[in-house]
Amino acid sequence: MNKKFLESLKAYVFIGPFVILSGAFMIYPVFQGFIRSVYNSKWNRTVFVGLENYKKIFSSDVYLLSIKNSLLFVLVVVPLLIVFGIWIGGSIFDKKPLYVSSVRACLYIPVIASMVVMSIIWRFILDSQTGLVRYFAMVLGYDKAPNILADRTWTLVLLMIILFTMNIGQTVLLYVADMIGISRDLIEACRIDGGSRLDLFCYVLVPLTMPTTILTFITQTSAVLKVFVVIQLLTKGGPNYGTTTMMYLLYQDAFENRDTGTASAMGVLMFMISLILISMRFVAMSRERKEKGL
Repeated sequence: MNKKFLESLKAYVFIGPFVILSGAFMIYPVFQGFIRSVYNSKWNRTVFVGLENYKKIFSSDVYLLSIKNSLLFVLVVVPLLIVFGIWIGGSIFDKKPLYVSSVRACLYIPVIASMVVMSIIWRFILDSQTGLVRYFAMVLGYDKAPNILADRTWTLVLLMIILFTMNIGQTVLLYVADMIGISRDLIEACRIDGGSRLDLFCYVLVPLTMPTTILTFITQTSAVLKVFVVIQLLTKGGPNYGTTTMMYLLYQDAFENRDTGTASAMGVLMFMISLILISMRFVAMSRERKEKGL
């Protein structure tokens, strides 16, 4: 056997386990999800129904509201994570190592903490009967504490804030790691030419951290679309389905209503939405490169 064949064989041996495991635990479940989405599998009955499950989703006000809420979370939280990740990362990356490490550690605590624990803490804080909101209302002389979780708009805003605080640490960590690797010559050249901190952001940090921005967009879009624990423990989809998301309804259909057909259709829809959003980002990036002649 020649040397080229042996090198190719070694490469296939190394990637073989990953391909096998990916096929068994990622590709096959996705394929099965597409198949189950065209069947009605409720209460041990499996009947081919075609696109009826998808029609059910797009004809129900509750399902449409869940799609709207999920997209709202993605369109608000993900850009905020990217903007604040670049801003915080660009503000600290060239400071003293101890200071950078301290900021990263503080921001990363909500990421490594259990989401269940964090949700319970937020529930304790916001409970209008026994929480800290009630306590501070009594201290200020109010007889009744505001029930924030009973208002749809405020609850949505609150969930966005919680999702932001739980994910910003990971985003900052990625940007700081990327910015530290940027050549010091480029940074010094910007400063010597009289560039301000804003110029450093616009012409050096933002363009050179574009791969991290793409990675952040992909990972955070997926994470925000799949948000479940916070809603389950904090609002249970309320008030009046105001915070219901696609993932929450998928869970209810699959494990509470035993309607795996509709749950699979919702999963397929989530997959398609993620694919469309990510594809749009790559198309926009390709156009930017063409305009710049890259």
